[in-house]
Amino acid sequence: MIDDLTYASNFFVQDANVRKELRNFTAAKGITNYADLTTYQQIKDFFSLVIAKTMNTDILMFLVNNEGFIIQSFDGGDISPEQVRQHWSIVKDCVDYEQRSRLQWLGTVAAGPDGGKSVYYVSRVLRDPTDNGLLATLYISIPHAYFAKLFDQIQTGKLALYDADGTLIAGDDTVFFESRHAEPQNVRNEMAIEKSGWKLVYETPRKEVTGEISRTFYISLLLVVPFFLLFFLISILMARRLHSPIRKLQLGVKQFGNGNRTIRFQEDGKDEIAELGRTLNTMLEQINRLIADIEHEQEQKRVMELQALFSQIRPHFLLNTLNSIKCNLILYDDEFHSQKIDSLMSLLRAYMKFNEPSTLKSECRLLAHYVDIMQMRSDIELDFRVRLAPETEGVDLPKLLLQPVVENAFVHGFAEQAERPRIELESELLGDKLRIRIADNGAGCGDERLAEMNAWLSRTDEQTFGSYKRVGLINVLQRLRITYGSQASMQLLRNEYEGVTVMMVIPLGSGLEPSISGKGEL
Repeated sequence: MIDDLTYASNFFVQDANVRKELRNFTAAKGITNYADLTTYQQIKDFFSLVIAKTMNTDILMFLVNNEGFIIQSFDGGDISPEQVRQHWSIVKDCVDYEQRSRLQWLGTVAAGPDGGKSVYYVSRVLRDPTDNGLLATLYISIPHAYFAKLFDQIQTGKLALYDADGTLIAGDDTVFFESRHAEPQNVRNEMAIEKSGWKLVYETPRKEVTGEISRTFYISLLLVVPFFLLFFLISILMARRLHSPIRKLQLGVKQFGNGNRTIRFQEDGKDEIAELGRTLNTMLEQINRLIADIEHEQEQKRVMELQALFSQIRPHFLLNTLNSIKCNLILYDDEFHSQKIDSLMSLLRAYMKFNEPSTLKSECRLLAHYVDIMQMRSDIELDFRVRLAPETEGVDLPKLLLQPVVENAFVHGFAEQAERPRIELESELLGDKLRIRIADNGAGCGDERLAEMNAWLSRTDEQTFGSYKRVGLINVLQRLRITYGSQASMQLLRNEYEGVTVMMVIPLGSGLEPSISGKGEL
């Protein structure tokens, strides 16, 4: 209920449409024209929305403007409009109009001149956020019937609700606010209700609590003891029945562990022990087959090792053949195809020594050979530029690390004919980190697609990479993290050429001083 009251007050403070109507309402003395009627009806509709949210028709809300004009949430009920105005005249002096950010708990008011059941009032000052001017004051009345409806559900014990000052709001007045006045023969529970400062007190005669607990205990004891004795007897009988076959299984397993591979277990019967014996026999057969398979695999492995040694001759044969073709092309003055074969031979040598480390400068030379071949395959005349900071040329890199990035530029960036296609590779040393930037002026990529790919590249769990279609980029990122640790990163950016830039940051570790050789541009 308190959360609903907070929601209702916040609705009148935060909703822009409500504030607009309250500005028209703040100086109204009554309904004197059609505009006043429209404002009146709009505020009534806002009340309907709040009541629909709270689902509590017992609580009455009303707004009072600066002229004392009152609009109720609904007409009728236990409080008449005259009583509403009378109650307002009593509680309005309790409102602190300087407080605007929280509910104010005003206390109880007698429902009628003869006393009767009391009504509890809550208020909130509504001010215009633009000029801090007073728009209206929201009053919320909670009738005694609301609390009585809740408390009547309690069949045992007594409930009482007090405000922060110790004044009884509702409930049994024989339940005291302070525990020191409580009767010792009662069990007392208290709960402080946040936001309002109220305290809910519940007292139950100790005899009723202990009597119910004792009855439950003895009934449970009468039910549990026979079941426990029955379970104990059944357990002894089952243990005796299971002990003999289990002992046989134990002895058989011990013999198997000592090397007797021919041991087998008795499989007579249909109980669990017989099923266990059949399973163990099956396991022993599988172990014997596994030993035979391992011996066979070892023999095959020796054969494969000999074949692997023989297969190492084949790449050298291929390189020697390509070299012969290259020499013949040079003799016939075919420098173009000779250069292409030279590039292909350089890549083949790199693939043969894939696991050997390389340097950034060497990788850029391999990229130049790769670009040379891709230009011929794609029929693209591409401008490939490399600018390396001198202090980064000797930094160790995994071999063929950068090739998938350049390949993506050819396959995706230049899939359609591009004007003056260009790929730029730059490197620089930032403290103990190496930054490599590979940019193209290809077809580019949309912002949404870039954000999706960067989200994939920022993940650290290996299993999520399996559903990502850009295998080349994931391969590069995984090799970076395996080589340099989890601090290595890769990011895709849009560049000034409307293409895509791949930015890689590689931690080199403290105290690392890469060798310096060559010039800054290849």
